[in-house]
This record gives sequence, C-alpha cells and structure tokens, in this order.
Amino acid sequence: MASSNASVPRARSVEQLSRDAWLDAAAAAIAEGGFDNVRVLTLAKQLGVTRGSFYWHFQDHAELIASFLDRWRERRLAELACLQAGPGDSVAELRRVLRLVLSEPARNTRRMRVELAVRDFARRDAHAARIVADVDQARIARCATFLEGLTADRERARELALLLYVTTIGGRVVLTGSADDEEALGRIEDLITEFVIATGRPPRG
Repeated sequence: MASSNASVPRARSVEQLSRDAWLDAAAAAIAEGGFDNVRVLTLAKQLGVTRGSFYWHFQDHAELIASFLDRWRERRLAELACLQAGPGDSVAELRRVLRLVLSEPARNTRRMRVELAVRDFARRDAHAARIVADVDQARIARCATFLEGLTADRERARELALLLYVTTIGGRVVLTGSADDEEALGRIEDLITEFVIATGRPPRG
C-alpha cells in the first residue's frame, strides 16, 4: 500500500538549489518592488524550499543583498569588457554604443527596474553606493575610449562621455521600455549623436 505522504511534494534539498537561484529570485523581487521587497521566507516559498536552503548559501539577509549587489556589478563590468570597438568610422561606432547603453537596456523593462532600484538603494546604503560608483566610473571610462575617435583631446572625450552617460541614464528613467517608445529611443539616439559629434570634433581651419 502506498504511503499516505506519497502525494505530498517534497521541498528541494539545499544542494539542489544554487546560490544563483536565490540571487535570481532576489532580482525578480527587486524588479517588482525594490530592495524592501526582498524577504527570505517569501523567496523560499516561491522557490519551493525551506529557509534551511537559504542559510546553506548565506549567513543572513544582509549577505544576500550584498551578494546580489556584487553580482550586479560583476555582470555590468563584464558587459563593458565585451564592448569592443568595431570596424568603420567613429560616427557609426558611436551609434552602436548608444544602442547598447540606451536602447537595449530601456527596452528590457525588468533590467531597467533593477538598475533604478539599485540606484535608489545606493542613496541609503554605503555598499550599494560604492557599487554604483564603480559601475558608473567604468561605463564613463569605456565610453570615453570610443569618443576619442572624435577628438584628440582625451579630457574632452571624458567630458563628452560623462554627458552621454548622464543623458542615457535619464533616458532610462523617462522611458518605460514599451513598444511605443521605439520612435522616442531612435530620436534620442539621433539627437545625442548629432550633439556629441558637433561638440567633439575640432573646429576646422
């Protein structure tokens, strides 16, 4: 005779659920409601495990948050490392960079919400503030390397990169990532490209 408990689903063991699975669940919670929405018991229920699985990977809630932020930084920096200059003129390359830093993130609504939540959290958490500063500095420096093709002045390239970056971050805040924003994204890219090119190129004569 079959056991009366045979139909009861068993929670997955701590070994079956990876650390990344918890971090992914935290990311989903952050996208939905910010860092205050990350609760260990709620995540455990969603993942179908007990809190024992959580403590297998993390000491406490604070370590979960810190680990999420560290992984967010690592992934953003890894994206920059993969961003290499391609063949062609500097204008075409600038447009490609703009698509990567403005259009694509803005179209990914969940990713945009997570980044905005990280930035909001950084206003009240020192570790998050350091994470955001690291990513911002790396992104600006990477953009500056591409903009050096427009001007021989490295300091000028850095200034243009800063302007480009704060504009794209503003674009993420304003745009929702819906299909209706496609035209707006394209127009913003054109405006930024025209301005940066006109400002960055040395005067003739």
